[in-house]
Amino acid sequence: MTDHASRTLNPIAGILAIEVKPEGNPVHLGLPLESASALVDVISGDLLRLLPGVDACGLAIAAALYDQAQILRPGFPVHAALAELYGQEPKARQAPSLMAFGASAGRMAKPELEPDPRLIGSPFLVLPFVLMAPAEARERLTQHMETEWEEQALASARLALFLNQSFSIETEHVRFMTRNDLLALCAMQYNQADLEPLWQLLECALLSPNAEETVRSASGHRYLYRHGVVSTDPVKDAGTAQERRQYQAVLAAHGLQLVDAQSTDA
Repeated sequence: MTDHASRTLNPIAGILAIEVKPEGNPVHLGLPLESASALVDVISGDLLRLLPGVDACGLAIAAALYDQAQILRPGFPVHAALAELYGQEPKARQAPSLMAFGASAGRMAKPELEPDPRLIGSPFLVLPFVLMAPAEARERLTQHMETEWEEQALASARLALFLNQSFSIETEHVRFMTRNDLLALCAMQYNQADLEPLWQLLECALLSPNAEETVRSASGHRYLYRHGVVSTDPVKDAGTAQERRQYQAVLAAHGLQLVDAQSTDA
């Protein structure tokens, strides 16, 4: 494999998108280290098939299942933790390496990697990974993922079977996605649920965290994203209160706090 010792590696965030049958929710969310090591080998085999040139990259996976909201939080902490852990491993400085971070004594390697069981309930689950790419290959690999994976990124039957057996789930579909794909999917879901203003707040927090965004909800209530926090005016009726609770729950799942506007005035 290519020597990494003197090269800068750039993380490329990826997602294994897993749709399970209604009765197929996972019995457990994280895999033990032995199973995690086997999983990264299977995922690597699929990536070699789907992404030309990926053999020059390192690979780090979180051997756990998450709700998409936990992946789409400001700073993208799950992917950031994977990249950080990869960089801390001495062997990563020598050659492209396969690293799987599973559960040891019931705990993941970093708090950011702990799946939140309170969020699990949707049939759509994700398993995150990062490719650690040489600087000169990053743009080409990213472009291929963005343009080709939409139509040609189905996981192999071997990988789907491994997921079924190791997580005790029943999968309907398993495919590889970019993080941008996940963002687009999440935007579509919120827009279809008449939560487009809420998505505007989330999009700002995720992609332009230093900017500000003001929106009006369906009820006409004002929400402001600024300095990593969403604030809103006091509620005036039961309908607005119900909407606020919905916004608060969704924002919390994405790692954002909703506060009264007065508490942010300074």
